[in-house]
Amino acid sequence: MPEPGVRFVPAGWLVAAVGVSRVLLRGGKLGKLGIAGLVWAVLPRKLKLAAWGLVLGAAIVLLGSLAALVLLAMQLT
Repeated sequence: MPEPGVRFVPAGWLVAAVGVSRVLLRGGKLGKLGIAGLVWAVLPRKLKLAAWGLVLGAAIVLLGSLAALVLLAMQLT
């Protein structure tokens, strides 16, 4: 049983190498989502958290804009 506080974190280059080899062995193309997944796999945790924060902020702005448009449409009718 592992010690509490000890966790396995694979090296970024190892994750990238496995991802590239999977694509090459399958004979498929490396599409945009495949590249994004590969980049996401090697990003540091703090950068992932910042990216999720930006996504959350954009979603809040989008929902606020949609709510404002709905209220405007309700006032016009």
